[in-house]
Amino acid sequence: MFISDETIRIVHLVAKYQSITTAAEQLNKVPSAISYTIKKAEESIGAELFIRKGRYIELTPAGNYFIEHSKTILGDLDALKRNTVLIHDGVERELTIAVNNIIPTATLVEFIRDFEREFSSTTLTINLEVYNGCWDALYSKRADLVIGAPHAVPSTEGIISEPIGQLEWDFVVGPEHPLASHSQPLENAELRHFSAICIRDTTVNLAPQQAWLLEGQKPLFVPNFATAIALIQQNVGIGYIPHHLALPLLNNGLLLKKPMQEHKHATKLFLAARSDGMGKVSRWCMDYLLHPAVRARLSGGN
Repeated sequence: MFISDETIRIVHLVAKYQSITTAAEQLNKVPSAISYTIKKAEESIGAELFIRKGRYIELTPAGNYFIEHSKTILGDLDALKRNTVLIHDGVERELTIAVNNIIPTATLVEFIRDFEREFSSTTLTINLEVYNGCWDALYSKRADLVIGAPHAVPSTEGIISEPIGQLEWDFVVGPEHPLASHSQPLENAELRHFSAICIRDTTVNLAPQQAWLLEGQKPLFVPNFATAIALIQQNVGIGYIPHHLALPLLNNGLLLKKPMQEHKHATKLFLAARSDGMGKVSRWCMDYLLHPAVRARLSGGN
């Protein structure tokens, strides 16, 4: 049995108006052509779709079933045609982006919102990665593009990369922590007595990194910065927090920033993509994220 999408649309139109004549007028066809199409569809299916009642017709139970379940088929056919044209035009059907967990959430949400408005037919997947997990996702082809890959490009072969700024870090403790009253730069010997709140690097194939962990210091691994901040506030441990996350808590006195003898340097961030197979969507993302206003916010600026 083969029924064209044109035939399905004609059946839907006749059902809507309950009239072959009205359906014919809508399609600029003669009624006999519509009647023939309905008849051939019923013969192909092996069931009556309509009951004729004079000038009007009504759906049979089989016709009601056909109308209800063919809506999805029409939608799928429309999507198939649309997506085939998009792919022909270089618009990716799917795009996976790896995002460093230190990238500001508000900026990421704005990007996703504008992406959806621009490419409603492209399925976007955003995966959070930590440290070298960003580069690993790109090189192992788990991601098409990465936002905020840290430090330096491991290998330029097959990779397009652009620096997007440097993200500053604050070393913080809770207001009631034993180190809270210290005003002099803290030495490593003092810090080793307290657990370092860490987020584990998500890399699989590259060497893992830590935001900060001293030799001989106990690490406490947590899944995200929200958990890390909550634990630091409750004096469970100490550690570095991206400045853009720490600032409002510092201003409210919920965290205290402490000077260090060996302060962590700012992290250089990159926007990177694989050069093979870049389509219109990937190029749009690169242009969007490299806009000066967006680029500044990606590294925690305003």
